[in-house]
Amino acid sequence: MVLSSFMFLLLSNIHVANAFTTSSCSLKDDGFQHRHTSKKATVALQSSSRSSTTDNDSSIPLPNVLCIGETLWDSLPSGIYLGGAPSNVAVHLAYLFNVPSSSSNEVEKNKNRPTVAIAACLGKDQLGKEAQRRLALNGVRTDYVQYHSEWETGMATALLDSNGDATYEFNTPAAWDGLCLDPNLKHLIQQQQQQTDGQEKDHHHVLFVMGTIAGRLHNDYGATSLSTLMSVRNTAPEGTVILDINLRSPWYKDETVLELARGSSEKKLALLKVNEEELAILEQWCGMDTNIDDLFGDALKTRMEHLAQSLNTQRLCVTRGHLGAALWCDDGNKASFDENPGYSLPNKNNDSDTVGAGDAFLASLINSLFIHGETSAKALERACALGGYVAGCRGATPSHGDAPDALRNLFSI
Repeated sequence: MVLSSFMFLLLSNIHVANAFTTSSCSLKDDGFQHRHTSKKATVALQSSSRSSTTDNDSSIPLPNVLCIGETLWDSLPSGIYLGGAPSNVAVHLAYLFNVPSSSSNEVEKNKNRPTVAIAACLGKDQLGKEAQRRLALNGVRTDYVQYHSEWETGMATALLDSNGDATYEFNTPAAWDGLCLDPNLKHLIQQQQQQTDGQEKDHHHVLFVMGTIAGRLHNDYGATSLSTLMSVRNTAPEGTVILDINLRSPWYKDETVLELARGSSEKKLALLKVNEEELAILEQWCGMDTNIDDLFGDALKTRMEHLAQSLNTQRLCVTRGHLGAALWCDDGNKASFDENPGYSLPNKNNDSDTVGAGDAFLASLINSLFIHGETSAKALERACALGGYVAGCRGATPSHGDAPDALRNLFSI
């Protein structure tokens, strides 16, 4: 079996009985540069109140951020890691939300800390239970986790090239293809709609963060994740959905990606994130004739403004690998454009990988821009710092405490 070594390394006494098919795709995680680290990650402990959802539970406290999509296991040459883009974003947000404080009133501050939850579908197997346990250990709330009755927890085997970019093989179909709009998720969205309509006095806006790869199977094999993503996009209040474009061949169709971005109504995305290659592809899909080499200054600003207007988003972020990133914003008050050259870290032993760097970047951007209300320039600086650090580590979610002081001081708030 392809993944037998994976399971023996991860847990003892695990047996997966069902056969699966494998499919491959190429993954380039925003091209951040690398740095070697040998320190072990440490995580903050936070308990989870639920491990599975069935009937609607209105007593679940609202998270500040809900990441929606795939949770799976990544098997890299350097080890076995919990992964999936939305899960990586959630873990990094939990790290950022739980930075130790020097305040004398630590108990009171803990009560006011923002929280992040994950809406994902796992298999009813040992790997699914372990994934849920590790998410909770990392500080991610699992109130919205679902379990599929038939499909196994997602797993991916990766081979890295000389640049640290990966080619993956997925088990297909997997549990993360079966994410449903269950009663708890549906209730949360309805609650947000009521707040927007002014039916509730105490406003607690939730940010919904999702990527495009969770909808890879459309409705093949009876998959439901795409319809769930579409429902969230079209029913969540305007300016509360953050979409990370993940174009992983062969797992996308242009019409589906464009529909997720634009939505079925006039509601705008809060933020759309792409890398420089995805920027050019989206422009082509939108019928725009642009120079793909225009990646800086006013030329890039014009490209981003036009694409943002076409794709119905208030903010557009373009990552440029080791050349940093750019952020265009227009929330209805004033348009702005900022760039950051990024952070290059030495890679002495060539054993790091770029997996998760873009997810860490996005988590930091969300924390600074939406949770703390900082300027777009400051948010971009913090995001580039965290993305650069993670690109120099093994795995997608290394401990933030192991980052060099100079970088940690930049991305920590």
